[in-house]
Amino acid sequence: MRIKKQILFILGIALLCVPNITLARDPGKFYIVGMGTAPDLITMRGVDVIKSSQVIIVGSQFEQTHWKDFISDKEVWFCSNALRRMYGVDPNTIKNPKQREEAEKANKDRQEFVARIRDAVQDGKTVTFLQSGDPMMYGQTFMLEMLPKDFPAEIVPGIGAFQAASAAVKMSPPYGYDTNGVILALAEDWPGRTDVNEKLMATGSTIAFYTMGINYPELFAQLARHYPTDTPVAIVVNAGDRQTQKVISGTVGRFLQDVDYKNLGTHMLLVGKFLTVGQARKDSLMIDLKH
Repeated sequence: MRIKKQILFILGIALLCVPNITLARDPGKFYIVGMGTAPDLITMRGVDVIKSSQVIIVGSQFEQTHWKDFISDKEVWFCSNALRRMYGVDPNTIKNPKQREEAEKANKDRQEFVARIRDAVQDGKTVTFLQSGDPMMYGQTFMLEMLPKDFPAEIVPGIGAFQAASAAVKMSPPYGYDTNGVILALAEDWPGRTDVNEKLMATGSTIAFYTMGINYPELFAQLARHYPTDTPVAIVVNAGDRQTQKVISGTVGRFLQDVDYKNLGTHMLLVGKFLTVGQARKDSLMIDLKH
């Protein structure tokens, strides 16, 4: 008994002589998760990442409510789409004082938000930004560009509007009889854009338009200059949502007359022969087997 007490005493003295030891924390990580175009189109990987997260980032109160079953009682941060405004612009190159001030504030807000993510991850937390559809198509990924290249981060892809819209029309876009390319484009020719829609249309390829800021009369006047009037088009409203998804078919020549395009809601526009020819191809896939 006396020997045991002596051993414990010696161990106690030894521990007092050891410098303070900080227990290693679990490594944190930053994720961007594509939530799909409907709540049941999220991937299994996405669900697992959300479950393991301590902090969730969303773009709005609506998204917080829409994804409440995934978020539960986790800590929530908000990151508006406006945070991307003037990204990549050097404020010093802007002559207008008001716009320069706006750019400086935007830069400051972005840096502060990214610093908040960095600090949380370095503190051992998993921080996950939930984004509609597939974040690689018009999502917010700029914060990854602002973080160090070796920063622990990962993007979990989701079912995007293009994939969901293609599934809705039950036709595969790469098959266009005598065309093979599929162009994903924004319907708006914003100032400074060099690959404007008419240049893309000149190829005759299938085009899937994301319709933010779309001007339908202008767009279809352009399409009519490059595609035969009987070229099929399809509007897919709420792509991927089993309850509200709707497909509206038409043609380049008749669309403006036949479709109430002013009251469509969230939708994609698909243009191309694939909508009617299916997987038929001009060469009938009779390729020389030697190649």
